[in-house]
Amino acid sequence: MRFPKPFATRHGFTLIELLVVIAIIAVLIALLLPAVQSAREAARRAQCTNNLKQIGLAIFNYESGNGVFPAGAFTYDTRTPAAAGNNCGGNFQPAGHSLFAFILPFAEQTAIFNSINFTFAAGGGTQWGLLPGRVNFTAYITRVETYVCPSDFRHTPPALTANNAYSQSSYAASSGMRDIYRWWYGCPNEIDPDGAFGKNFVYRVADFTDGTSNTFFVGEKSRFINDPDGVFNFWNRSLWFGASLGTTRIQGFGTTVPRPNASLLVNENSFCPSTLNVTGFVDGWAYNIQCQGMGQFGFLSQHPGGLNFLFGDGTVRFVKNTIDMGNLQNNPPVALRNIGVYRALSTRSGGEVVSADAL
Repeated sequence: MRFPKPFATRHGFTLIELLVVIAIIAVLIALLLPAVQSAREAARRAQCTNNLKQIGLAIFNYESGNGVFPAGAFTYDTRTPAAAGNNCGGNFQPAGHSLFAFILPFAEQTAIFNSINFTFAAGGGTQWGLLPGRVNFTAYITRVETYVCPSDFRHTPPALTANNAYSQSSYAASSGMRDIYRWWYGCPNEIDPDGAFGKNFVYRVADFTDGTSNTFFVGEKSRFINDPDGVFNFWNRSLWFGASLGTTRIQGFGTTVPRPNASLLVNENSFCPSTLNVTGFVDGWAYNIQCQGMGQFGFLSQHPGGLNFLFGDGTVRFVKNTIDMGNLQNNPPVALRNIGVYRALSTRSGGEVVSADAL
């Protein structure tokens, strides 16, 4: 006689077991996400390094063809009638073309370069009855991927006016530590910078007596997180702009007076006025502690811990936020002045000695 088999016992997860499994999966995901983000950032940083190397090749090829490095900016033009009320008293027309425009043919961007009419300014007032921003609008609205770090915030240029074109950049030419922006000797004369690039100045390799391998050429200049201003850093214009919150912005340039990745200094002229030091040099602001926090004039990246710099020998190195900034005392006596490693690397002929392991 055959008896029916008992019902098979069915096994499943209890509620506690299910919760434990879910918790384990959550822990694994939490451990995995930082690794994924770190890998992505490493890839973005590598691309940023490559961008700077390409910019360096363009600068060096320009020098090979012209015997000098390009100017950091061409700010005033005597060939065209000036707009009324400009700083030159009606004799000169602001131009505003940048280093990044000059090197376009050497960065495989000849088509963009050929479409720029350098007879006209990069933007601004009327010339010959035409608006220069409209003349160069097509070229200057073009996004050049080599000029944009993938870690920087991608954004659409602000529609401030239909007469000017803006195109994002994440890089800026190094002008050193002199205040060549807010002080000048009387337009159209510009201050000779102590860094690699200036406004209306050009230099030869021989002018870099500190050694090109010890001199910043180009550094990162990305946007601030939640930046209140639309016009921050663009490759197609290199002028000094007024901005919101009592700040001003320099285009196409960066200075090493502020520490790396400094935050936005609101009401900048109150905390960091443009004043000459006792010897009459325009580097007096370098010895004002407040100026070290004026990030809108400095170099900035969205990479954690520091930022990339192109040196004059073509190498790209990562500079940490903790790099030596020198004497933090306000207006120290000349005998006690120490500009630090960071600012020493930005001067082309300061005579500073920088250790190879200082970065």
